Amino acid sequence: MASYQYGGQALIEGVLMRGRNALAIALRHPDGSIVWATERLDLGLRARRAMKLPFLRGLVVLYDTLVTGTRWLVRSATVQAFEAEGGEGDEGGTAASGGTEASVGGLFRTLAMIVGGPALCAAAGDGPDKGRDEDPDKQAAAARPTTPIYTDPDSTATDAPPAPAEQGLGKGYTVAVGGMLLLSLAVGVVIFFLVPLLLAQATVGRVDQGFGLQLSEGFIRVVIFVGYLLLVGRAPDVRRTFQYHGAEHMSIHTLEGGDPLTTEAAHKYPTAHPRCGTEFLVVVLIVSILAFAVVGKLPPLWLVVSRVILIPVIAAISYEILQLGARHRRHALVRWLWSPGIWVQAITTRQPTDDMIEVAIVSLEKALTADGGEIPAGSSMLACRPLSGGEAEAAPAAAL
Repeated sequence: MASYQYGGQALIEGVLMRGRNALAIALRHPDGSIVWATERLDLGLRARRAMKLPFLRGLVVLYDTLVTGTRWLVRSATVQAFEAEGGEGDEGGTAASGGTEASVGGLFRTLAMIVGGPALCAAAGDGPDKGRDEDPDKQAAAARPTTPIYTDPDSTATDAPPAPAEQGLGKGYTVAVGGMLLLSLAVGVVIFFLVPLLLAQATVGRVDQGFGLQLSEGFIRVVIFVGYLLLVGRAPDVRRTFQYHGAEHMSIHTLEGGDPLTTEAAHKYPTAHPRCGTEFLVVVLIVSILAFAVVGKLPPLWLVVSRVILIPVIAAISYEILQLGARHRRHALVRWLWSPGIWVQAITTRQPTDDMIEVAIVSLEKALTADGGEIPAGSSMLACRPLSGGEAEAAPAAAL
């Protein structure tokens, strides 16, 4: 069993897995093959010891979900859209003019999944192995492989590293990702924080400005959250992403259960997972009620400001509660308290097909390898190849 709890995120026709020092992604390419890439996480600000402290580490995970996850979500959409539009683009990365309808549909699909991104994640965190070195710098050095992390014995292009998320997509790619992230954040804050506040103020707020107001605001937020998931889940592409979400969870369950990473072993496990981002969001909804109750009555403008500036605080606290619940899941009381998160995962996960589980397995195996870990004996070694920059050169606006 791995000493580190791997987490992940569903992508469009793919899965992203986060390890201690690196992340790996695997996508089902439109030609039917599996392509993969890796990215180091033990660099820059994220490598600092302070970023691994309680509460701060939750903000790092939130950053990875929002920023890194969005980059790869958009990249995965680009790979699929490039093929859907005929795979033809000019040297500057401009897509063929056809396929505008598909591009607009892809834009709303990708935006919807970015807004609900945390619901498609399983949080990474420290595992149960207490005998490991507690110094994060030593952990990083020990886990960093001595050979390039891009080496793939099954690939015919082992000497060429897979492309990072932005390679080969032109300068507009970064602008597109940044624009999508800002737009999705704005939409998320408005829908899940400001709209519930305004509705609660317009109804219960006329007679109760105390805890009743916060409770009604929280109830409205829950209704909007569940309704949003049900609505976007009706789209066929989003349903497929929910299936990849289930595959991600099943492969992580398989690793944590000590089984070899195979489709047969994965089928023994459920699509729900106790560290899922869906549970994280459920905890956020509960913590937000208590946090806003502490804030109490404020002028209207400051009520709106408080909802925005408290989001990082609520997220940091919620992450620690999620990790605590995952560590003590064996207790019946904890399982009962966390059951709403499992119920909501009935919406955000679907039973995957074998080819989806294969993609999740490749992603998890590449994350293990990038961390310098060992792949469980008997695991499937599926044929795959590095993702190259030239495979997704459609313009970002057309790919979204």
